[in-house]
Amino acid sequence: MLWRTPGHTPSSLRTEFVRDCADEIRHVLALHANEAGQFSALGPDPWRVMWNASRTGFVSFLEERHCIVTWRSPVATETEQIELLAALRGYAQHKTVFALGIDERIAEALEGRGFHATWIGTECHLHLPDWSVTGGRRQKVRWARSHATKLGVTWREAYPAPGSDDERALERVEQRWKSERKERATNSFLRNDFRELLDFRRYFVAELGGQLVASITCTPVSGESWYLQDPVRDPSAPRGALEGAMAHAMDRLRDDGFTSVSNGILPFWRPDDGTATPLQSGLFTRRLIGLFDRLYRFQSINQFRSKFIPDEVVAVSVLRSRRWITPPVVRSLVKILL
Repeated sequence: MLWRTPGHTPSSLRTEFVRDCADEIRHVLALHANEAGQFSALGPDPWRVMWNASRTGFVSFLEERHCIVTWRSPVATETEQIELLAALRGYAQHKTVFALGIDERIAEALEGRGFHATWIGTECHLHLPDWSVTGGRRQKVRWARSHATKLGVTWREAYPAPGSDDERALERVEQRWKSERKERATNSFLRNDFRELLDFRRYFVAELGGQLVASITCTPVSGESWYLQDPVRDPSAPRGALEGAMAHAMDRLRDDGFTSVSNGILPFWRPDDGTATPLQSGLFTRRLIGLFDRLYRFQSINQFRSKFIPDEVVAVSVLRSRRWITPPVVRSLVKILL
C-alpha cells in the first residue's frame, strides 16, 4: 500500500518536490538506482516525487497542465515500481501520464492496467572487466582513436571545480557545440549542462595543442556502474577525439573497479537491424516521433554510440495512460521535453 494522505482517494496521493527531500532521494539512489538517467531527479528542474509506504522507493515526475512525465523506471523493487506507476496514474486523474524509458518487464506488467506501451529503443551496456578496443568488435573505435592520436590528441580526467581552468574549458566547448545547432540549447531535463550534478559526476576530456576539444560527462547509475551521458565536441575537433574520450573514460572506470557502463538509450535502434520504427504506433504517434527525431537527430546519435558494441542490451518502452493523444497533451509534452 502506497503512502497516502487522509481520504485515500487517488486525487489525495501525497507528492513532494524533490528539493524538499533531496537528502532522502540521494540515499535511496545510492542504495537502489540501477538505470541510467535516474539521477536526473536531483537536477534543477521542478521534479516531484511520490514515495512508497516505507520511503525506500520513489517515482519522480514533471507536471504540466495536461500531462505528467517520468524518466526511467521508478527507483524501487520491481513490484513497487509497478505499484508506483499505477498510483501515479491515479494521482494524474484527467492528465495523461507518459513514463519514458521504462524497462520492458515493467512495461509489459502494466499493459492492461490502464497503460499502453510502445517500444522506443534499446539501452546498451558494456562490461568493464572485459572492456577493450582490441579485436574486431570495436575496431571503429580503435581506428578513430588511433587517427586522433596521430594528430596529437591526448586524453585525461578533468576536475571542473568552480572557477578552475577545467570549468572554463568545458564551458567553452559546450557552448561551441550548442552554437553549431540551435536545437542543442534546449532547456529541458534532457539538456547538456556539465555543471549540473557536479558533486556526482566525472569528466573525461580530449585535448589538442593544449586546448580542450571534446568531453564526455559521466553520471552514476549505481555503486557499480556509470552512464556515458553527455558527449560533446568542438566543431573543429578531429575525428576520433570524442571516441577516444569515451574509451579513456571506460579505461579509467574499469581500473577503478567499476563493473559496467551504460551507453544510454539508442532511440528506435535494435542490435540486429539498426534503426526501426515501432510497428504498433499509429499515424499521430509516428508524427510525434518524427518531430523529436528532427530535433534530436536520433540516427546521428545511434550511428555514433553504436560504434561501442554493447555486451548487454535492454529494450525500453514509453507507457502512456491514455490511448489517444490530444493536441493539448502534445503541447504540454513538448513544453516538458524541449
